[in-house]
Amino acid sequence: MKAMMRRTLPLCLMLSLMASYGSTAAAATHSLHVSVLPSAKTKIATKASLAMVMLPVGVTLRDIDGGPQYFSNKDPRSAWMDSHIMLGAWMEQPADATQVGYAVAMGNNIYWNLGGKAGDPEQWRADYDLIRAAGMHVSAPDTTPNSGTETVAYDGWDEADMQYGAGANGWNPAAPNANLDDCLPAGSECGYTVAKWSYTGQPTGYGSPGYPINNMAKHQGYGKGVLFWMWDSEAAVFLGYSDILSADSYWMTDPDLEANSQGGCAFFPHSENICYGANPVGLTRIQRALPANYAFNVTRLQTLSSTLNHQSKPVVVDVETGCPIYGGTECITPPAMKAAAMHGLIAGARGILWFQHNFSGPCTDYTTLIDGSDPSTGDYNCQQTPGVTIHDVVLNIKAFNQQVSSVNNALLSPFADSYVSHTGNVAAMAKYDGSHFYVFAASGTPATPPPANQSVTFTVKSSGATKVTVVNEGRTIPLVNGTTFTDTFADANAYHVYRMD
Repeated sequence: MKAMMRRTLPLCLMLSLMASYGSTAAAATHSLHVSVLPSAKTKIATKASLAMVMLPVGVTLRDIDGGPQYFSNKDPRSAWMDSHIMLGAWMEQPADATQVGYAVAMGNNIYWNLGGKAGDPEQWRADYDLIRAAGMHVSAPDTTPNSGTETVAYDGWDEADMQYGAGANGWNPAAPNANLDDCLPAGSECGYTVAKWSYTGQPTGYGSPGYPINNMAKHQGYGKGVLFWMWDSEAAVFLGYSDILSADSYWMTDPDLEANSQGGCAFFPHSENICYGANPVGLTRIQRALPANYAFNVTRLQTLSSTLNHQSKPVVVDVETGCPIYGGTECITPPAMKAAAMHGLIAGARGILWFQHNFSGPCTDYTTLIDGSDPSTGDYNCQQTPGVTIHDVVLNIKAFNQQVSSVNNALLSPFADSYVSHTGNVAAMAKYDGSHFYVFAASGTPATPPPANQSVTFTVKSSGATKVTVVNEGRTIPLVNGTTFTDTFADANAYHVYRMD
């Protein structure tokens, strides 16, 4: 009975954040000119550093999740993450300096975990000195004598919620099953035990997780257990065992997310027809396969951590780059991939985790970004979707990473709450970096497909700006009366970044 209730339980705590995501706040009726701090152009702004700034009436600043010094307060070795939107792939396995260079060339700046083992000829992987020499960083699964400043975090267990359930029973770390049979007694739940051991090294009788237990930030990813199936109070326990939060659900490629026990109750918890009735229908494919839904993977974790654990922590959004579902028939397209990542950032994510494994589709591959960067590999020109090669995927990730890096400081600056309102079906957020206000907007909201070619009017508080620069698009838009501008969003994959000048 408890398992059934887990699948249909309304995610009440999530609703307030989901309601505010993409909301349209009332426009201001009067404003003050914004003064500029001299250091804002060279340093990332914080709420504290902008305390003396005269903001438009009604606008309040809110720091990024975790706060601007979250990582440096944990350990100076993790401080690099305070000043960068973290862009990297999951479980890459670079063999040498050339392959590490591929990650740098596409604009990634961190490896989220690594495959293989340095020095092991059976599962060869480049050692940390090569990663460091290339300027890359890593959330590392282990240490070697060559570990150094490239290691800014450690990566612990992946999806302990899915493998072992919400329980603190004993665990047999030598067991091979990666399911409840490994718990003690067999069939009980021990996910908390596994996650706690990966985070604290306790109990020591289980051995070492492979890295030192110190103040260095740690990342453990979760899955549908935390996102959908567990009681909120159960899911929140898992989040206490990670300093960087992430949980994956691949909306563009996983049809199971249409089920009432997953996407249905996540987005429509009070709907008898969709969520909890005698024969709930769940989501339609059109409602499920939306880039806008990736915002939920962020807001769900934000709500659980801040409301139940009373901890604000950075969130990284998982986005697939291809065909990640075993036996699946759907592959994400590059435009949807980039839009999904942007929706995650608009929801407040501080990084992107590119899930680069293709477990299905025409280009089955566990090193897609490496193979898509090397013309000598067989998958370089493999068409993952019609007309789109693995190399094209790499080029699109590079383009998106460049876009994000160009507004890195703005994304890490405080949210400017109540600065912008809008018409239409878009998600939007505002930022203030000490010299400019920015508006990030992407078409659609969770489970609500946007119309094609929708015209959206944005109303911002007057700050002395006279025009709108559309960042990285080579165009400007008139800012009528210093407060209003209009733009077009072609489809569900459309997004724009606006700077008030």
